[in-house]
Amino acid sequence: MNLNQLASVHGLPVAETGMLVELAKLRDAKLARNRVRDEYYRAHNRLRTLGIAIPPPLERVNAVVGWPAKAVDALAVRSRFDGFTLESGRSDALADVVVGNKLKILYSQAVTSELVSSCAFLTVSRGGAGEPPAVVSAYSAQNAAALWDRRRKRIRCGMTVVDVKRSPDGAEPEPTWVNLYTDTDVWEIRKAGAKWTSRRHPHEMGRPMMEPLVYRPMLDRPFGKSRISRAVMAITDSAVRESLRAEVSAEFFTSPQKYLLGADDTVFDKLSKWEAYIGNIFSVTPNEDGEIPKFGQLAQSTMQPHTEYKRDLAAAFSGETSIPVSEMGVVHDNPSSAEAIYACKESLVIEAESLNETNGAALREIGLMAMAAIRNVPLDQLTDEERSLSARFKNPAFPSFVSQADAIIKIVQAIPWMADSEVVLEELGFSEDQIKRLASDRAKAQGRDAIASLVAPKGVPGGDTAELA
Repeated sequence: MNLNQLASVHGLPVAETGMLVELAKLRDAKLARNRVRDEYYRAHNRLRTLGIAIPPPLERVNAVVGWPAKAVDALAVRSRFDGFTLESGRSDALADVVVGNKLKILYSQAVTSELVSSCAFLTVSRGGAGEPPAVVSAYSAQNAAALWDRRRKRIRCGMTVVDVKRSPDGAEPEPTWVNLYTDTDVWEIRKAGAKWTSRRHPHEMGRPMMEPLVYRPMLDRPFGKSRISRAVMAITDSAVRESLRAEVSAEFFTSPQKYLLGADDTVFDKLSKWEAYIGNIFSVTPNEDGEIPKFGQLAQSTMQPHTEYKRDLAAAFSGETSIPVSEMGVVHDNPSSAEAIYACKESLVIEAESLNETNGAALREIGLMAMAAIRNVPLDQLTDEERSLSARFKNPAFPSFVSQADAIIKIVQAIPWMADSEVVLEELGFSEDQIKRLASDRAKAQGRDAIASLVAPKGVPGGDTAELA
């Protein structure tokens, strides 16, 4: 971004200008590394050859290993946002926000970007005509930046790149619309010609209307770390080299070296070496000394060393990412039981539960800001009931319906009053829409039973008393 132009945005106060320049510098500093990780995720990373076993002409052979994408997607798919809940049940207003913003799909996209770059960002704004009551947007780390307030444990200020201008010659896209988020305002900063202009949108949230989704935050790294770590990239580089070496070896494996001793050079005058190799009949006459040429074949190379090394790399990658080796396209010993299969995935399930915990806290803040935006009140004026908001996720272990139902039955038998709670239906895997339909059907059935008990004639089953003749 052109920092000189951003330093002179028309209408932007001095304090906000300083924030904007600092955020733009931060984004530019992190952009190159974020793009490297994105290339690994998309399997566009370049071959890092050692210059020993792979001949230069073969370095252009396309060798692809999709393990970094597996490291991200295997965890992201286990983090499934399933809506918001309050202590008293569900909020219809927030249900409209979730549906109107397609928030479940938006979250799945944001969590993928989060795992690739260590963080992603969600923003909230009031909805306009034809929009949901509150608009939630998501941005990757390549199109956003934020400064952390350690004392308040939240973002101090943030910036998002809303729109860019792409050049037809493939040059770097140029931002044309940037939003700046502060405690009191959202500044809409647009480029008109060669100048930047600003427009202020005040709010009463008392904090920026922007929240990060962070993977594995630490005290010294509040914006977390990438799932595509240095170890993941190094192992992937080794796997790409090994894939290419295996490809080259496979060519020699299919055409073993043969030799012909004591033959004249004239043997191949009318017959090329390849024709001699694939021909069904190959005749050679004695040489000038009367010696009969001897035909032989060198020992054929084996692919086993490549297979073993690829399995070792897969095991190292599995240790870094908690992904079972059997899911990485490498032949491995099958688990002997259902318990062994679950044990292989237990570490990944624990990782997903930790991810849901940190992302759930961020989604709660987004939900609170959405409710405040709908009511047009500050965050501190939300009711205690509204502040009981929490984000709900589906079970990352993906249990079967039968096993989950069996566990719920045992729990309800031990704690009977739980049978009347919607939490039981949530644990069984029913969606929010299905739970609403079930509650509606139950209310209808109860209403019919109540009416039937009132209108049932006396003296028949269901009546209050029986008349005597």
